[in-house]
Amino acid sequence: MHDSAVSVPASFIAASLPVVESARLMSGSREIVIQHAGQSYRLRVTRANKLILTK
Repeated sequence: MHDSAVSVPASFIAASLPVVESARLMSGSREIVIQHAGQSYRLRVTRANKLILTK
């Protein structure tokens, strides 16, 4: 099976998108609520230091 996805270098993505450090976004908390289009989303840092976004 042929995969038609195009690989884009991470450096290109980083250079073309705004970057926000997670520490600044989280402001010392392990969990925050993000409002988007009238909906609330919860962003939390796991024990394994991963980010999880849930609605």
